[in-house]
Amino acid sequence: MLGLKVLIVDDETHARAAIRGILETNFPEVEICGEANSLPEAVKAIKKLAPNLIFLDIEMPGYLGIDLLDFFENDEIKFQIVFVTAYNEYAIKAFELAAVDYLLKPTRKEQLERALKRAYENTQHQLDQRNYFALKENLESREPRQLAFQTSEGLLLTSPTEILYLKADSSYTHLFFNSGNRITISKTLQEFNALEQTGLFFRINRSYLINVLQIEKIRKKDGGSVLLKNGEELSISMEKRQQLFDRFSQITF
Repeated sequence: MLGLKVLIVDDETHARAAIRGILETNFPEVEICGEANSLPEAVKAIKKLAPNLIFLDIEMPGYLGIDLLDFFENDEIKFQIVFVTAYNEYAIKAFELAAVDYLLKPTRKEQLERALKRAYENTQHQLDQRNYFALKENLESREPRQLAFQTSEGLLLTSPTEILYLKADSSYTHLFFNSGNRITISKTLQEFNALEQTGLFFRINRSYLINVLQIEKIRKKDGGSVLLKNGEELSISMEKRQQLFDRFSQITF
């Protein structure tokens, strides 16, 4: 963990103390360069102390934690952020969809250790800020405007409307786009469950997670299937077919 210089930002004194205590007790090699109890104080501390890792409360008085980015030019953002939050299903969903790291309050050693490990690994590569801006957009919108996917070539950001479906392939997932392009991600389809919580995606069987905006017809014959706007027809399990019918029942004429 050498090389990690940490700033702790939270308006609650006990929350800052909890993170500091875990770090000092278990990770003495990590340098804690300071603390801040508000976003303006955090901006001053960052410019003065130049931390490369910030533990940042997502809900600050008068601000969202992600608003911190508004105070810096893009070339000034040379720090990583780990967001700290009390349980909030919508916020957690936003973090996961933007591929941004987060901790849940009350902070535990195991969580902190995972976050530090990822942060240390990321210091060995060029910092990609786009996932922070995707998170900011998604937190400001009721529906996600940007999704972030970690690929072998780097971070891919895309609008949900550009995705046709995701297909399972053992420990990999193939992501298909309306354009006809396809990319492969080294994660199982199960790891993309957060997409269903957006309301834009639906798991029709064990192998496919489809974009509901791409559905043209839901067919009952031959066991049930979904016809997509690009002409592809995918089988749907009976249980899932009924769930999909129920989902559209209130807007069916």
